[in-house]
Amino acid sequence: MKQYFKVAVIASALVGVVGCQSTGGETSAVSVEQNRNTPSIATFDALQKQYSLDKTTFDSVSEFQIYSESTYASMMDEWLEAKEIFLEIEKEPGLINEEYSMFSSGSYAAKYMSLVTNADAQFNKLKSYKENADIVLSDAIAQMTYINSIDVQRYYPQEFANLNKQYKALFVTVIEDDIAEAQTEQASFLTKAKVTEIKTTLKIHVEPLEKEFSILSSKGFKAIAPISYGQTKAELDKTKKAVQANNRDQALIADVVAKTRFQIDHLKNMAAEVKLLKAVKNGQFEQTVLEFENKLLSVSQAINGDDYRDQPLRIQTESILADVQQMHEKNNTADLEAKIKDLNVQIKTLEVTVEKQTNDRADVQKQVLVLTQQLERDDNLINNLNSVIASYKEKEVAEKAAEESLSSSEEPTTVEDTAAIAEPTNTKEAEVQESKEVVAETVEAEVSSTDAVNVDAESIPVESTTVSAPAEEIKVETEIK
Repeated sequence: MKQYFKVAVIASALVGVVGCQSTGGETSAVSVEQNRNTPSIATFDALQKQYSLDKTTFDSVSEFQIYSESTYASMMDEWLEAKEIFLEIEKEPGLINEEYSMFSSGSYAAKYMSLVTNADAQFNKLKSYKENADIVLSDAIAQMTYINSIDVQRYYPQEFANLNKQYKALFVTVIEDDIAEAQTEQASFLTKAKVTEIKTTLKIHVEPLEKEFSILSSKGFKAIAPISYGQTKAELDKTKKAVQANNRDQALIADVVAKTRFQIDHLKNMAAEVKLLKAVKNGQFEQTVLEFENKLLSVSQAINGDDYRDQPLRIQTESILADVQQMHEKNNTADLEAKIKDLNVQIKTLEVTVEKQTNDRADVQKQVLVLTQQLERDDNLINNLNSVIASYKEKEVAEKAAEESLSSSEEPTTVEDTAAIAEPTNTKEAEVQESKEVVAETVEAEVSSTDAVNVDAESIPVESTTVSAPAEEIKVETEIK
């Protein structure tokens, strides 16, 4: 589709080539100037990364629309056009460095960056508008947020539309730097918004109760149970006034609404009982009175087994109430105090037990640490002794091999040779004696370092090197216990 657009543009340019010469030159100059100020992107990967960042930014700026709808619209127009250019490049990556238009020397990538730069400029304007408006119109913004939270638009759509229109006009006034006018209009908006807010709260919480009470009135409940009816009406009026005065206190609203609901249900039950009494034929109320008396008897029997039927109903009721009060006081004094004392004793016992277990655990951990260190010292001593034993055995094997080599030689042994052999032998004897002394010192040092530990082990024999000579054979044995 872009190719067709280019053909149409070329045809138009050829028709008016003379008249458009100067204009085309100016357009090219402007385009070149814009390209100088616009970052260039040469590869598709770089452009794709840039687009991802731009998309994240411009797809989440809807909240700025309220600060200036015209500026927001300009920003989104620039962004949407840049988006279309990227989609063309994404379909055909080779376009990235091709000339975007015959009227400019810029490429597709340069055009994209130019549009994004313009969108950023509009976005920066919106940010500055927001910074000012959030200070000047903070009360109006908070009020509108609450109105939306209680869904005023659902209950009073026309009033909400008027408020919303007035609310948007406040931001236009701020942009025009007329702060005094903005504050005056804000006060008017807040007054109207508060009235609508209270109406909405009453409609949500109080109006359902009023409708139900009105239905009971139409059914003649005022004549059937006038006392209960009057109590319910008084509670309803009280609830309405409380909601009007504290329309944002959700806890208070829930409490007064629950009380009114209780009174309405009480009115229904009282009217039902009165209707039953009126339905008794020929004024025979004895059965009804007996049923009521039996209910009182069930209560008194459950409390302490007393039977108050030999007294008037009023006295029976008062006696049962006194029993209940006495039982309540008893349960809340001696019994509860005793239970509390027992629980406190149990808590102290458990605390002592926990403290003792904690101390025991600490002691055990210390003992384990000491034993672990002792075992490490023992292992180190054994390893050192094994190394010494292995060293002496290697020397013994080497000396035996040397002895066998000398004995197998067919040449006669001269006095000089004998002296030569005797001299190393004496040297070896000195070395063996010195090694014995070193081993003894090492063992003594290791054993003294582990004197806190009782190491029960069998004696470890360590055989020193055996040195053979023509005259005599020297053998050293060391035993460590």
